[in-house]
Amino acid sequence: MRTTSIRTRTTTAATIAITITAVFGALVSVAASTPAHAAAPPRLDSLVDTAVAGYLEDDRIPGAAVTVVAGGRTVLAKGYGVADVRTRTPVDPDRTPFFLGSLAKLFTAQAASQLVAQGDIDPKADVNEYLRAVTVPDTYPGHPVTLDQLLTHTAGFDSDLVGRNRTGAKDVEPLAESLTTRRPPRVRAPGTIAAYDNYGYALAGQLVADTSGLPFPAYVDEHILKPLGMTRSTFAQPQPAPIAADLARGYRPSGASGWTQDRGQYGAWSPTGPGAVSTAADMGRWMTGQLTDDTPANRLMQQVHHRQDPRMPGLGYGFEEWRSGGRTGWFKDGDISGFHTNLLLVPGHDVGVFVVFNGDGTNGRASWDGKDLIHRIMAALVPEVPVAPVAPVVPVVPEVPDAPNVPNGPATAAPSGATADPSLDSYTGSYRPARVSRTSLMALEGLVAGVTVEKDGSNGLRTTGLSLDPGQPEQSWLALGDGLFRERGGTGATLAFAKDGVLVSSATPSTAYEPLTWRQSPSLHLALLGAGAGVLLLAAIGFPATALVRRLRGAPPHPRAARAARTIAVVAGLITAAFAAALAAVVSDGNAMMEAVPLGSPLLTTVTVLGAALVPLTLGVVAGAIAAWLRGWWNITGRVLFTVTAAGAVAMAGMLLQYHLVGAPFDWLAR
Repeated sequence: MRTTSIRTRTTTAATIAITITAVFGALVSVAASTPAHAAAPPRLDSLVDTAVAGYLEDDRIPGAAVTVVAGGRTVLAKGYGVADVRTRTPVDPDRTPFFLGSLAKLFTAQAASQLVAQGDIDPKADVNEYLRAVTVPDTYPGHPVTLDQLLTHTAGFDSDLVGRNRTGAKDVEPLAESLTTRRPPRVRAPGTIAAYDNYGYALAGQLVADTSGLPFPAYVDEHILKPLGMTRSTFAQPQPAPIAADLARGYRPSGASGWTQDRGQYGAWSPTGPGAVSTAADMGRWMTGQLTDDTPANRLMQQVHHRQDPRMPGLGYGFEEWRSGGRTGWFKDGDISGFHTNLLLVPGHDVGVFVVFNGDGTNGRASWDGKDLIHRIMAALVPEVPVAPVAPVVPVVPEVPDAPNVPNGPATAAPSGATADPSLDSYTGSYRPARVSRTSLMALEGLVAGVTVEKDGSNGLRTTGLSLDPGQPEQSWLALGDGLFRERGGTGATLAFAKDGVLVSSATPSTAYEPLTWRQSPSLHLALLGAGAGVLLLAAIGFPATALVRRLRGAPPHPRAARAARTIAVVAGLITAAFAAALAAVVSDGNAMMEAVPLGSPLLTTVTVLGAALVPLTLGVVAGAIAAWLRGWWNITGRVLFTVTAAGAVAMAGMLLQYHLVGAPFDWLAR
């Protein structure tokens, strides 16, 4: 878990009131002849300048860009720091393209929504009716995958991004080819649970291409970018030369004061993130279009199509529903190696904010910094709305509308008063993000990204691992009744336990959390992994030492088979040591790991090769333990110690198989 102290700044109610008055006064007074970017409202400019300067300095981020739109125009578009630490090129909001990461999904959703609005695609039909170059296997007969499910992360595909990205655009394979050769399995019936799904969005991009007859980048360029005047944005790989010449570089902190350039921002799955670039000014044009153009496609994007729990924020097409202080909007963030983006639209106030950093930041703080800045801007531009307490009602899950212009029903309002919940014990335990892979090396995320829920007094819960703030791993929640909780401290965040036991957080509507049995507990698995590794490491030291003492004493040698069994145990211990060192090198730097996983690396390959080697060695150690008792090798103490060694090897190998750390030769055993 990343931990670092978060910056805290306070703003008085009077200051907020003055800021709001000044901002909206300035918006009203902006002349119609204002050029591309209207003058930034008083105080908003200085608020953003001060905040971004703090992020760049405190978290060691090279550069950033921020755009704010309001009242149908761009009121702030500024660049900060440098786009390239070698050339010291300053960030220019009009000219510097940044990699968008998962914000690309908004354009994919918009493209698909346009085709739905035109009647070219039925969002509830089997996608195989429209796909030409790719076929979705019929894993769950009678439950086909639909476009609606692709765009709401409910299609049920497993997650596997290992080795999907490339260092350069010239190495990117065609989208359809990658969707076929690198297709993850379907692991759950579609429509059942939200689990953030990159493959699903890449498949939606192919659906756009097959239906429109245009390559996906060409469709986006012709039907979205050009109509909005987004001339410095593209999904093409490689980018056109004028755009490529000004691209920002992404970095992670290195050493005491330097940076290392991140790689791996390109890839075949461009509809889900890799390769897509845009400038801060262009993103202002896109946000303005979303806020002012009341098209059927935009309405489709900005309505809820899936709620994991009817009381919680849901999912639009591309967007996550956002709620804070009585305000509602649509949010999306994106992360790709070296780049972190956040975007929020608040249609009720005609306000939109886009923030991008070209650095991961110390301990990966850039992603949180973007959210923090949006929170500050919203506090200045959009006042909180008091919400009166309401009584609980029987929730009804809203249906997805048949027509694109029919709004989806609102979520059931939650009661605001605390109450003692007699069933708190039923909510405690371990939970795992549904996005965690079941079949690939990315299953390792389940070992470190679990959520723990404990009782906190007689009417509350405490969670660990659920917070998006790296400086606040623990959160305390007040019971509201019927499995609903509100975060203590006035943040407005809510937590719900659905009828099927799934945990839903208002901060992450695109990924629910599944309850784990005690056998699936990450704490248990970590203990088994640690105990197994410890036993094998002791064997690697103890058995050679014992053999040396026997030789020095002139004791007769043990049978050759017994010596071979101990040799196998020693080799297993040595490989365990090498495995632990390689794995530690991979996970020790979270920023570097963010590059290594989608790009692939020799170190990751080393981890899986060493893991694979431990599987047959474990079989050899177990066979040796059985033979030791059957043939009477060593004394009782020696046999017991070797049996403990075999048990440790089994525990170690079992966890390697569980988390797919054994590579291709034995990975099928874990499936």
